[in-house]
Amino acid sequence: MTRLFKKTLLFMLLAFGVIAAVSSSYSAWTLRDRMTYEYESKALAIAKSMADSSAELVLSRDAASIQSRIDQFLDIDGVSYVLVASHSGDIVAHTFVPEIPEQISTLLWDLRTLNAGRVKTPISLSLTLPDKGEFIHVAHPILAGEIGSVHIGMDKGLINKAILGAIINHQILTLALFLTCALIAYFFMENISRPLIALTEYARKIKGRDFEATLDIDSNDELGELAGAFHSTSQELSTLITGLEESVKNATDELQDTLATVSAIVNNMADGLLVTDAEGNLLQFNSALLDMFGATSGNLIETNVRDLLGAEMHAMLTLAGLDHCNISTEDGDSESPQQQATIEVNGQRLDGTSFPAEMSMAMLPLKGDLNIVGIIRDITNRKQAELKLKLAHAELEERVEQRTAELSESNKQLTAEAAERSAAELALRQAEAKYRGIFENAIEGIFQLAPDGTYVAANPALARIYGYANPMELLGAAGCGMAGFHVDESHGEEFWSQLKENKEVRDFESQARRQDGRIVWTSQNARAVHDERGKLLFYEGSVEDITNRKEAESALRHQAFHDPLTGLPNRILFLDHLRQAMERTKRTKDFVYAVLYMDLDRFKIINDSLGHNIGDELLKHVARKLEEAVRTMDTVARFGGDEFAVLLEDMRAPREAIKIAKRISDAVKEPAHLGGYDVHTSASLGIVLVKKDYDRPDSILRDADTAMYRAKESGRSRFKVFSQRMHDQNVRLLELETELRKSLERDDFVTLLQPIVDLDNKRLNGFEALVRWNHPKLGMISPAEFIPLAEDTGLIHPLGEWVLRNVCSTIRDWEKQFPPGTPLNISINLSAKQFVQPTLIPQLREILELTGITPSNLRLEVAETVLMNHASIAIEMLGQLKDLGISLSMDDFGTGYSSLSYLRQFPIDALKIDRSFISRFGEDAESQVLVRSIISLAKNIGVAVVAEGVDTDVQSAMLKDLGCEYAQGYLFARPMPREKAEALLRGDEVLDI
Repeated sequence: MTRLFKKTLLFMLLAFGVIAAVSSSYSAWTLRDRMTYEYESKALAIAKSMADSSAELVLSRDAASIQSRIDQFLDIDGVSYVLVASHSGDIVAHTFVPEIPEQISTLLWDLRTLNAGRVKTPISLSLTLPDKGEFIHVAHPILAGEIGSVHIGMDKGLINKAILGAIINHQILTLALFLTCALIAYFFMENISRPLIALTEYARKIKGRDFEATLDIDSNDELGELAGAFHSTSQELSTLITGLEESVKNATDELQDTLATVSAIVNNMADGLLVTDAEGNLLQFNSALLDMFGATSGNLIETNVRDLLGAEMHAMLTLAGLDHCNISTEDGDSESPQQQATIEVNGQRLDGTSFPAEMSMAMLPLKGDLNIVGIIRDITNRKQAELKLKLAHAELEERVEQRTAELSESNKQLTAEAAERSAAELALRQAEAKYRGIFENAIEGIFQLAPDGTYVAANPALARIYGYANPMELLGAAGCGMAGFHVDESHGEEFWSQLKENKEVRDFESQARRQDGRIVWTSQNARAVHDERGKLLFYEGSVEDITNRKEAESALRHQAFHDPLTGLPNRILFLDHLRQAMERTKRTKDFVYAVLYMDLDRFKIINDSLGHNIGDELLKHVARKLEEAVRTMDTVARFGGDEFAVLLEDMRAPREAIKIAKRISDAVKEPAHLGGYDVHTSASLGIVLVKKDYDRPDSILRDADTAMYRAKESGRSRFKVFSQRMHDQNVRLLELETELRKSLERDDFVTLLQPIVDLDNKRLNGFEALVRWNHPKLGMISPAEFIPLAEDTGLIHPLGEWVLRNVCSTIRDWEKQFPPGTPLNISINLSAKQFVQPTLIPQLREILELTGITPSNLRLEVAETVLMNHASIAIEMLGQLKDLGISLSMDDFGTGYSSLSYLRQFPIDALKIDRSFISRFGEDAESQVLVRSIISLAKNIGVAVVAEGVDTDVQSAMLKDLGCEYAQGYLFARPMPREKAEALLRGDEVLDI
């Protein structure tokens, strides 16, 4: 089996194992819930049956008969114990041996405390008994609780046994299926691997140039086709290599023949051949050179050319004009075009005689050096012939001179006339040739029109523009003139009319139809040509194909007014349509339109988790959904990011906008299948129903955006219609933000302190710091109004730092003023943004070092929802705060969804029960159960409990009975200034408890 299939098989085995484990866990969880429900229902049915049939026995207090009846129920499968209690909570009969467990007694006592001993409605809860396990305890009233109640316990151990047996059977079946599938997969992959291994081995042989190897794969699938193609390729490769080797051998033989031929030519040529270096030293020569100078090869070895020709090589190169020539490059290019020349020199034979010679010189690069190749010819005979010819020529010149003088005078007049005529003809031919060259080779189309508008001439470029092979075809098809080429014939008539009227037309743009039917844009220029008397001769002009320019302009216009991702109009085009709608409102009395501003919910999460490609595809999907949801007359635009806008025009009634908004919302909610994912999203919409109250489009978009954010604040996936109240609220928030910034600079904030009381001894245990905004004009502003604003604007950071420094300064003063043991700790609430800011720890460290307070006197409170929403960093952040020695509390406990595992990891010192539970305490049984559970949980994990919002004595007493240690609220004291808190610490004032 190949390594690839081994990995695949291993992955399948692992995946199968994970699926088996997950399915078993899910089945166990489902079975547990179902059996627990059935056991609970069974217990309630038994309890109801017994309550209905034993009312008279309980009423008569016949304990023996009751005991006899309840003993019979122990034979029912799952029933572990039965207990009958009177309306006052006293036990009448039970099946426990030897005594009733303490937990059962505690449960009955709690029921007696809460309901005066009466169970009025059926109750079901989970109960754990030491050494006996878990039980489902149900209680059913007898005669609505007026005479007592029946309690039955069902053993959960039977549920666990049933679940264990089901899991074992499920795992055995899964394992058998798993082994069968693994065996089938192994044989299947082994069968596929054989041809792949054979193909790999064949490739190795071909790599080693073993073209005789065979490949035995006859399957009729893709592997068979691949093997056949591979074998054919190897045979072709073998043929190519063999042909290449033969070509190399033939080229080598041809080169050797060529060298032999050249050598024979050089050795048998009549002229002398020599090769020198740049200094003139002889490197090579032929036998003709030896004969010419009467020397032997031994005489010329290491001889310089000056010994043979009487001049230095550089002097001869200068004479030949080769002293500045460069060596030719490999491709034959050179900076100087002249690299060879012929000069005459004086040859010096070894016997002392001289002779005239002609030397042809060439500079060549040989083996990387500059060499001079020369061919020397003996020109003694030629020189003698030239001398004789010179003498004869002198005699002939003398005779011609005499005859010429005679004819000179007679020809002067004729010569002058001929010269003048020739000059005129030459100028005419040159002008005609120049015009013809321009006409034939111009890029633009050039034409001539007769006075009646028919074509008389056209160049090749014009034929190409109109789709014809040559000008003759164009002239033949032109017929009645250029009007026939225009898509709109009226444009041709307009061009001809302007040309006749103005005698000139410039940059006339129109669409023309080519011979193949394609439409092109052209720009035409033309003028009238007249003779010397002003008579019209013809019209001439040019045509330029501007299709590319027009398409580029169109594309630029589209890009300027449309979103490049979705193709929807952008903000600029949308505002233009909106302005037009506003103008229609002014002209038409009943014209009503609306603007919808839409933002996708959770788009950032989708973009960050699935990637920007999926995000872009989602935006395009939403764009198409919006186009389908609106009418054809409406405008859908994308403003950027995940923001869209819709302009609904000419509505009959405002409810149409609501109907379309619902249609859009439903369309966006539909899942989108993108990149293999089912992507779900929703939209928040703001609607502005426009009449005649707006003068700028930006104001409409502003109000639609405001309504959209109100929809998001209301829970998302909904729409809001803008009202003036929203605008007033925005103006109010803007004013508050401005005032908030100024107040931070003016130090308009105060810190009030609310006491925290020990419920056991009613003594002061500490304070909670509550910030208040004391505005010089607006008065005291509630934290509920300015704290959310501070978080939205980022001002929560300087405000939070101010509170920290103020409280730590107070603690520093108190530590100096009051003796040890005085409860000086002060709690401060941290917002979500404060808690996650990276500068929190350095900031606290700097404040603690500056004030020098005992860190444990500073207690920081963080809301439960903040900790759970940032659980990954909360543990580390709380640990760093704990390392500084600061006390920690989890605020608003019970409003979030805390995990017990996280609670044990959080290094907190106290849980603060949210005031929403305390406010219903004593009235709502569910709140009492929740508070009892929170207190029990806190004790189990070893942290203190503080109850917030304690306003009545009843709440205080019940919390104390449940074991709550500390409380704060209006029952003990309202938030107070620092001076009054110091009076409490000194004992000058006492709490009104």
